[in-house]
Amino acid sequence: MIAFPFRRAMAMLVLSLALAGCASAPSAAQDQPARNGAKLMHLPRPGQSDILIPEMDASRGRIYFATRGCVICHRVNGIGGSLAPSLDINGTREIDVFDFVTRMWRGARSMVALQDSLFSETIDLSPDELADIIAFVYDPAERARFSEKDIPLFVRDYMQKKARSQK
Repeated sequence: MIAFPFRRAMAMLVLSLALAGCASAPSAAQDQPARNGAKLMHLPRPGQSDILIPEMDASRGRIYFATRGCVICHRVNGIGGSLAPSLDINGTREIDVFDFVTRMWRGARSMVALQDSLFSETIDLSPDELADIIAFVYDPAERARFSEKDIPLFVRDYMQKKARSQK
């Protein structure tokens, strides 16, 4: 259990470093073969290890937010659970991966404990899925599209049962 949030945080740290590299050297990025259905960008760094980052897709992130269980505890547009912080980010489209990873890291212990308590397991996201969820959280247009229709029936049923049990 301890390794899971650490692996996720390290993956996001690599992603944030890569995104920082995108700003300074976009011409160096090259498309790579797909991994788990997402394109990778290859950022060569002379004299250092190359960085591979997933192509971030906010529309996929909206789907993952609803289907991977994030919505059970987190809210976007007032839709979702209230057991964890809202993921509405106002005022910017700039993706601050370091801030996102830092907030996730601070809440990792309680997030894993809550997931174990609610689901009897820890939700495991791939780097591509997490990158897409971050893109969704920072994309105001995609967040505006998020509605209860995006939440699968089995997740809505789970949320309703939990709400009734807490009354």
